[in-house]
Amino acid sequence: MTLFSAVAYFSGAKTFQRAFLHVFILFLAVNLFDVIVLDIGVFCHSKKLRIAGTEDMDKEYKNYLFHVKGGIKGIILGVVISLLSSCIIYIVSII
Repeated sequence: MTLFSAVAYFSGAKTFQRAFLHVFILFLAVNLFDVIVLDIGVFCHSKKLRIAGTEDMDKEYKNYLFHVKGGIKGIILGVVISLLSSCIIYIVSII
C-alpha cells in the first residue's frame, strides 16, 4: 500500500482525489490485465499450466465466470487500497 502511495505521490498526485484516481487506475489496469490476458487468455487455454492430477477437469479450468468474479473482487479490493493510499498521501501533504 505504501508503494502505491509513493508512486502516486511522486507522479504528482498531491490531493486526495487525484491520489485516489491515480492509484485506482493503476490497480484497475493490473487487475484487468490479470483477468483478461493471464486468467482467461492463458490459464484457461493452456494445458501446460494445469496442476498435476487435475488434467481431467477441463470444464472447471475453462469457467470464465470464476475469473470474472475474481476480477470484480479485485476491483473492490482496489477501491479499499486506493482509499487507504489516498489517506496516506493526504496526511503527508498536510504535514
